[in-house]
Amino acid sequence: MPNGLRPRSMTPLSGPRAVGGAANTSIGGFSQTVASAFGGWRWQFVFPVSKDSKFRRYRGWVTALHAGANATRVPFGDPDMMTLAEAGMTVTSAQERFGMPWSNGEPWSNGQNWGITAPNVPIAAAAALDATIIRLEDEFWGHQLQMGDYLGFFPFHFGLYTVTEERGDGEYRIWPPLRKALTVADFATLYPTMAMRLESEDAASAGRGVGYAEEQTVTLIEVFDYDVRDYFAD
Repeated sequence: MPNGLRPRSMTPLSGPRAVGGAANTSIGGFSQTVASAFGGWRWQFVFPVSKDSKFRRYRGWVTALHAGANATRVPFGDPDMMTLAEAGMTVTSAQERFGMPWSNGEPWSNGQNWGITAPNVPIAAAAALDATIIRLEDEFWGHQLQMGDYLGFFPFHFGLYTVTEERGDGEYRIWPPLRKALTVADFATLYPTMAMRLESEDAASAGRGVGYAEEQTVTLIEVFDYDVRDYFAD
C-alpha cells in the first residue's frame, strides 16, 4: 500500500474458493465440510472518508491493481500484538512513544527518531515448503508465542501466518502452510508482509462525492510467495 494509506478496519474472511474444498450432506441433513489445507488468506479492508492527497493515493493504488492483474504489498501490523515488554525488550514509555535517536544522540534530518519495534528471532530448524511446523530460537519472543499470534519471515518471504498450536520449546504449528522453505539463516518477525491482489473487478471502487469520498471497501486475496516470483517479479 502507498505511504500514508491505512485502512480503518480489516477483517479476515473465510478464505478464497479453494481447490480441494468440499461438503457432504447425510440423509439426516447433517453437512460435513472438508476444507482445503492449502487455501489462502482473503481480507476485507475498509478505508475511511478521504479527500485531497489521501484520496489521490487511494485512487492511484486501486487503479494500479488492474482488477486483480497486479499485486500489492500489504504490511500487517497487528493492533493486538504482544507488548514490547512481552517481546523481551526493556524500553521506557517515552522511548516507545517517541523512538530512539542515533548513537550520537541526533535524530534523522526530519527531526524524527528511529521507531521502536519488536526484535527479530532466528529460525532454529529448517522447514520445507508447505510445512506447518516451525521452530524458533530461544531469543526474545521466540518461545513466547501463543495461539492466535501473527508472524512472518524474512528475507524475501511474503506470507502472513497464525499460530494454531504451541508445542513447547519454541515449536509451533502454523496456518497457512509455509509459502516458502525456511533455512537457519532466516528470521521470524512480528511484522509480516503479504502480497495480495483484488479478488475481482468488483472488489474495489474509487467513487467520489461532491465534498469527499465516502468509506471504501476493498477485498484482497493472497498471492503466494512463489507466484509472486513467477508472475510479478519482472
